[in-house]
Amino acid sequence: MTRALRVAPVRQALDFGERPDPRLGIFETLLVEDGLLPMRDRHYARINASARELYGVECAVTAQTGLSPEPHWTGRARISFVPGGGVTTALGELGPDPVYSALAPFILPGGLGPHKWADRRLLDALAAAAGPGALPLLLDDDHAVLEASWASVLIEERGRLVTPPDDGRALPGVGRTRLSYDAEPFDLERLLAADALVLSSALRVVRVPLRS
Repeated sequence: MTRALRVAPVRQALDFGERPDPRLGIFETLLVEDGLLPMRDRHYARINASARELYGVECAVTAQTGLSPEPHWTGRARISFVPGGGVTTALGELGPDPVYSALAPFILPGGLGPHKWADRRLLDALAAAAGPGALPLLLDDDHAVLEASWASVLIEERGRLVTPPDDGRALPGVGRTRLSYDAEPFDLERLLAADALVLSSALRVVRVPLRS
């Protein structure tokens, strides 16, 4: 079998921009199904934990300040918190699943950490550098896989799913709770030897075969 995806050379992420600016805030993206938020409590807990750690705000988002989608509507929701600016919300369409033809690995020492930054300038720059159809993949100095630009990363090995442990270097993925997996570290070489790459976010799960 041959590799299904082209793999770009490993590059340094910070050659393309600076780390996110915490002053611009944090956010969560939530799935809305028929007007309901099936993982709301997990998202609220995560953004509140980040607000407490980063800005000293005990409870940034509550059921009263959060989202209230219309009944029977399905799509995506965004809830943001900016220090000094409070909470804002927005709704949007889901859009199609992405399709990838290449992987673009970037080394970002220590990763982006466990917070979902509103400042996406570095990730946008990496996506532009990766090019159309390429998935930016974040690695640590030792080539340990951390996360993708928009999703948690899992690998499928003979039917078993494996994802990196939540060790503070990457966002702890809420969407992974829909899957059964083992948490253990793996590097880029092991990822490329797997049967498939599985990308998990709050909105979707995308399986990308690594062999053709």
